[in-house]
Amino acid sequence: MNDWLKASMDLQKQMLDAQKQALNMGQQAVDNGDALVKAQEASRKAAEANLAAWQAWTRLWGVGPW
Repeated sequence: MNDWLKASMDLQKQMLDAQKQALNMGQQAVDNGDALVKAQEASRKAAEANLAAWQAWTRLWGVGPW
């Protein structure tokens, strides 16, 4: 009977460890997603700044509709 109880407790510990690892991997995925969103936002801001610079340049030379 003791062997069955010990085996059952060992199995539960292994299941808890697996769940902890799954949660850690999930958190890493969330963190990676946050980093991707920040990179996309920085890229969008850079593109907007580039557009504004081109618009200012074309206004300066009078070659665009802006």
